[in-house]
Amino acid sequence: MATTGSTSTFENYTPSNRRKSQPGTRLAAIDVGSNAIRLVIGEVDKNGEIKVLKKFREGVRLGKDTFSAGTISKKSIERTVETFIKFRRFIKEHDARQVRAVGTSALREAKNRDSLIAEIQKISGLQLQVIDGLEEGQLIFSAVARRVDLVGSKSVLIDIGGGSVEVSIADGKKVSATRSFPLGTVRLLETLDSKNLKEKHLPNLIESAMKPVRTYLKENLRNQSVDFAIGTGGNFECLGKLRVALLSKTSIYSMSFDDLHELTDHLASMSVKERIHYLRLRNDRADVIVPAALVTLAIMESIPTDTLNVPFVGLRDGLLASML
Repeated sequence: MATTGSTSTFENYTPSNRRKSQPGTRLAAIDVGSNAIRLVIGEVDKNGEIKVLKKFREGVRLGKDTFSAGTISKKSIERTVETFIKFRRFIKEHDARQVRAVGTSALREAKNRDSLIAEIQKISGLQLQVIDGLEEGQLIFSAVARRVDLVGSKSVLIDIGGGSVEVSIADGKKVSATRSFPLGTVRLLETLDSKNLKEKHLPNLIESAMKPVRTYLKENLRNQSVDFAIGTGGNFECLGKLRVALLSKTSIYSMSFDDLHELTDHLASMSVKERIHYLRLRNDRADVIVPAALVTLAIMESIPTDTLNVPFVGLRDGLLASML
């Protein structure tokens, strides 16, 4: 099983061919991340595509416990179980017949994850599966491939979570390599806190951890040109919206490297409280958005493209597609 920081490659991986499912079938996917727990409910349409009906989010930051103490606290376990009870009610209310729940980086590393999984199943009746970085990358790519026309292109996928960053390289609809790096936003914030450092020290902290990322990209890109990078997950969706709000751009779905640099400088000049007050960001987004932007900048500097596309998909969408 791949672990955070280990290399995982899969040659000629292609998302499974879409199979016709009964129109009207409702599916539910739960993503237990390091910064939040998310539920998405979708419905299969007549073309076999999935239309998202509802999204729910609970700000349970499991990564704060795992990345600082190695275990999930009793309080966080209680909040997680309460979230699953709430999500079970939503799933029943929307008559979703298939459910898949997965945990990522924070649960991969938590020493007491099995106790949490057992408690969730006992109280809510829902089964939680912990997936490795390779499967996480595959699911994210399958979601992107359903939304973005990748035929004839070379792309690099970047997914920034709370605990890890998954970077995948794709030739058209085939992925040649993926790797998970311990550069997640919550992990970075916990490292700052443990060293008694401030947000202004993030660039140096990130730079000290970037060598494996640059080596991976150099070895796998082999000086080939890249058409575009693709950013997935909540941090990129937030950056896309802020690009329009702060830079007076027209699209939330793409940005240039210069856009990203200007946006990062703007956000870094504000305090967390100012981002909450003036930009209306949630508390648990206002503190992670700068590390997310800085990590993206550092990775983009090693990719020979100026374009970052934001298709507004993530792991949750790949989970829904996996149930078709």
